[in-house]
Amino acid sequence: MTNNADRKFMQSTGAGSNIPAAAYDLFAILGTLFAVKSTLLLFDSLWSYAGPISLLSALAVASWCLYRRGGKWADLGLKKPESISKMLMWSLVAFVVTMAVGILANSAVTAVFSGDLGEIDPRYRNRFANVPGNAMLYTYWIVVAWVVGAFAEEMLFRAMLISRFEQLLSKFRYAPVMAVMLQSVIFGQQHFYYQGLSGAFATGAIALVSGAFYLLLKRRLWPLILSHGLANMLGLTLIYTGVQPPG
Repeated sequence: MTNNADRKFMQSTGAGSNIPAAAYDLFAILGTLFAVKSTLLLFDSLWSYAGPISLLSALAVASWCLYRRGGKWADLGLKKPESISKMLMWSLVAFVVTMAVGILANSAVTAVFSGDLGEIDPRYRNRFANVPGNAMLYTYWIVVAWVVGAFAEEMLFRAMLISRFEQLLSKFRYAPVMAVMLQSVIFGQQHFYYQGLSGAFATGAIALVSGAFYLLLKRRLWPLILSHGLANMLGLTLIYTGVQPPG
């Protein structure tokens, strides 16, 4: 259901007024995301960069689509927080909830499918195999985790895709809910190639909860960016210190 806050947001971003424009933006953004990743995955020397490069490429297209329609990222939630303390509090809440949901989803899928979790190309296994004890590689992935994982993914999936799916589905009563669900499916799919079915379900569940937080927080991105970055950094730190296996 679309509430008053959602209606104000949709009016400020042009959502609900031009369905063909939303379809065009989604085609351009998702087309870039899938095309760039699929191309880079063909090369053994480039596959590990496929995710970051495709995300940044899609984000660049999303920025172009946004600005050409007179919008800006602040309209989608990337603006100065009204209260630092509230932002930090919601960041912590989102961090705890999304981590718990990811762990539960991963465990549930593993239990249900009893190890038959889909084939992963051998090239993509152990993506972080060289991270344990390697300070330089650990630092590289930390930077990627914040720039791509925290900022790019939240801006692209939670802000841009949700807004454009809402616009595309604006004739439906529950457009925001459907938009959150659709971006979560795509988010999970984007992680399948190196995390398998359990990873896709876990990241999809995290995206679903993050999308719900996005609406709950009246489309403020900073708590989600911080919680996402902290979760990524925690995972990488556990791998670097040997507490968690890199596979």
